[in-house]
Amino acid sequence: MRRASIFASTVLVLALGLAGCCGGKDNGNGGGNGNGQGNGNGASESPAGSGSPASSGGASPSPEDGGAKQEVVAIKYVIPGTEPKEWPAVREAVNKKLLEDGVNVRIEKEYIDWGAAWEQKINLKLSTNEDFDLFHVMNDLVGLANYAGRGALKDISKEIEQYGPNLRKVIPDSVWSGVTKEGKVYGVPAYWYESAIDGSITINKYLLDKAGYTAPIESRDQLIEAMEQVNSKLGMKLTIPLRGGTAGPADIFQRTYDSYPFTVRDNVAYIASDGVVKNWVETEEFKQDAAWFRTAYQKKLINPDVLTVKQEQIDDQIKYGKYVFMLGTPGKLSDVKKTYPDVTDAGFELIRLNPDKPHYRMVNAKNVNVVAANSKHPAEAVKFLNWLYASQDNYDLFMYGIEGKTYNKAGEKGLESIMDPGTNMPLYIQDDWMIGNLNFIRVNDDYLSANKALYKADTEAQNFYAADFFFDPSNVKAEMANVQAVFTSDVSPIYRGVVDYDKNIKSALGKLKAAGIDKVLAEYQKQLDAFKATLKP
Repeated sequence: MRRASIFASTVLVLALGLAGCCGGKDNGNGGGNGNGQGNGNGASESPAGSGSPASSGGASPSPEDGGAKQEVVAIKYVIPGTEPKEWPAVREAVNKKLLEDGVNVRIEKEYIDWGAAWEQKINLKLSTNEDFDLFHVMNDLVGLANYAGRGALKDISKEIEQYGPNLRKVIPDSVWSGVTKEGKVYGVPAYWYESAIDGSITINKYLLDKAGYTAPIESRDQLIEAMEQVNSKLGMKLTIPLRGGTAGPADIFQRTYDSYPFTVRDNVAYIASDGVVKNWVETEEFKQDAAWFRTAYQKKLINPDVLTVKQEQIDDQIKYGKYVFMLGTPGKLSDVKKTYPDVTDAGFELIRLNPDKPHYRMVNAKNVNVVAANSKHPAEAVKFLNWLYASQDNYDLFMYGIEGKTYNKAGEKGLESIMDPGTNMPLYIQDDWMIGNLNFIRVNDDYLSANKALYKADTEAQNFYAADFFFDPSNVKAEMANVQAVFTSDVSPIYRGVVDYDKNIKSALGKLKAAGIDKVLAEYQKQLDAFKATLKP
């Protein structure tokens, strides 16, 4: 999920029509915007002198509040990942500049383990009404609709209107539509990449060439053939870097179907190009995907522990290029060189299956920062985000740290992270895919060209009609929760090939029906019909 060199002219082009997504610049551990990306584990951190996220003393005049003296409020931003070594120093620099700029907010971050631990821990925080303010939502894992339906999010439309002018300036209206329902705004989207890149595959051409596999890869069967040839000829045991659990469908295969374009939301709602909503698990496309994964699993091309594998293991595979292919985009050339010392940038290539089919942007807000329903400081959360996007200086400070200490600028929009020699990790970096913006993003020139495609406008891409559709599950709150639980326990093992489709699908479908999937899909259809009625002919 990585970033590339972006020049001002490119940013201006992208700002006209791109969408946001998941994946991103990690804490130095590679790239990829595909399923199952992440960046390690972490621990809770509290800023010195701020205590818990409540008023923390001190006051300064705030231009946003008419110049009146305001108490400084500490807010907590909860995110997945590992705390960088220099975050405490960067935090204090950020908080100092916030006050200098008249924003009476102190920011602290709490890092939570990736993988299942992230989902479990954020759910626990929400269910116990823990005191925190902002957290990150990845729509390709647990979606915004899921959280909104549980009543876990605040509507921040008023706060954005009053305190978020910069947010409206740097995030296109088309992206906002992905977090807005009936006038309610449920989050601030991260507008950081060209979402038409979704569904791409990175191939390790370096290994393919060494194994003598030179045919262009254009079908899913060739992916398996290529992996088998590499493992056989080179004496390797490489697997596909992915995980199961709550991770959604593999969008790399959608282009191989006659029914394309279509999209799958919340892991269960298949939205067809004709506007019909179906049960994804009942479709022929699901069955064929599951058959492919089953074949790969039986051939030992998928980790036998795919349902429980730690995100750190996936990150390691991607970072060091330990794959024949991966879903999404790769990381840094310097990292893959540690595995293959003589590899060049050309050794990793970004491809699509059925490349002649049209390119679509399927979703316009894949990564979103939201205000927790229990937050006592929604206005301050919005003020912080508005400050972040107010200038390049603010963005650089929060995202990359202290110039000369944690990073150096390289050209107009380049970046060189300063590494910790003990861990070979950046001393500090905040993942752009979580909270980045194309108007400000800097990209390390060390990233592979296959990664830099994230930042190039796809002039041939089309917006799928449902890209801006946002499902509100409030009317099927209990059913949606039950359906998602069945997906994780019964459907994901079938989809990822761990268990046989024919032997298990009937039971899984029965459990989905008992959980209330018919009611969920009926509500999906109702809302999609209403959404379509608002579209221009």
